[in-house]
Amino acid sequence: MLTNMYASLLSYKNLKLAQEGSDLWCISEFLLYSDSQPIGEVNDNSIYCFLNMLPRKTKAPTVASSITVRTKVYSNLNYMILSSSKSHTKDYHGGWYNDEIAALSSLLLGVRFHAGSINRHYDNRSGDFGRIQAEYSFPPLLDFKHSVPVIPNAIKDINVAELRVLNDLHLLSEKKFNYLIRTARSYQNALWICESSPNMSWLLMVSALECAASQWSKSSATKEERFKHAKPELYEKLDTDEFRELIPTIANEFKDSFGATKKFVDFCLCFLPDEPLLRPSSGRIDWSSESLSSIFKKIYDYRSKALHGGQPFPEPMCSYPEKWDEYAERARACSTLGGTWLDEDVPINLNTFNYMTHSILNKWWKTLLPS
Repeated sequence: MLTNMYASLLSYKNLKLAQEGSDLWCISEFLLYSDSQPIGEVNDNSIYCFLNMLPRKTKAPTVASSITVRTKVYSNLNYMILSSSKSHTKDYHGGWYNDEIAALSSLLLGVRFHAGSINRHYDNRSGDFGRIQAEYSFPPLLDFKHSVPVIPNAIKDINVAELRVLNDLHLLSEKKFNYLIRTARSYQNALWICESSPNMSWLLMVSALECAASQWSKSSATKEERFKHAKPELYEKLDTDEFRELIPTIANEFKDSFGATKKFVDFCLCFLPDEPLLRPSSGRIDWSSESLSSIFKKIYDYRSKALHGGQPFPEPMCSYPEKWDEYAERARACSTLGGTWLDEDVPINLNTFNYMTHSILNKWWKTLLPS
């Protein structure tokens, strides 16, 4: 029932309530801001419609109000739990339903989207033209150092019609949607911060992959199996008549720490990104599983050094990609800012890793839906 429902994961719960035959409460609209160019739209009887605002195309990338999202709202907050006498944070991701739609759109299309506030509201008291409201959630500033983007593949023409699939998210379980939205929020934030703080963008992209990998690993292996794989010698010592009963307890206690690197690498290889259609003549990476496995391990090692040792990702991996015929996929060895990196230290740049992350996460997203 609505009265027993927390006011969280609202874009998902709104679809579920619509499918269950709940009454339409109102219709609301908000803007999606982006620096990519929209083509097409979703303008039909869907719960979530995406209307192309035809922003002016400029030579330099400019963040503009690009899409109006028109939402049929079945989730009346007046009848949902907004506060409680007990802690409740399992659904928390730092945003409302409009932020969820922006994040999911960002992950689906691989571009920057920021959700504006509700700027028009239709209900039985607002009249035929609705009630307009001032915008108060403007997009972050986007500044390109040296006028060159660190992730140029996040700026492109996008087919808005592809966002229609967001109306099918009710087909997921709530638990799976929770993983999906937290993954999408991390990826969305990584794209917005990449130009001003590429080191933080690296961390957020790895975090997005780790969140998805957590859901994937829990569905593909038991806690005892992960324990056995991560600590085979210890597992063997415990796998006796005397200590075998301790295995489930230990596996459960350390379920989130066993084999973190392996889980990350295995997940990325399981949903191996397809080779780009356009490859550079120089600065290529080897797209074989063995080569990518080595790259993913190095990325995770840098992630751990950044989080636990305060050492940022290598500066060459945080710089904009070189371009000849196409954008280079590797970073370039160099000495700067007190550090020296050889070719083997910097096997990939952030632009290429964004391409991989977007591909991996969208392949994983498809597995969450019923076959």
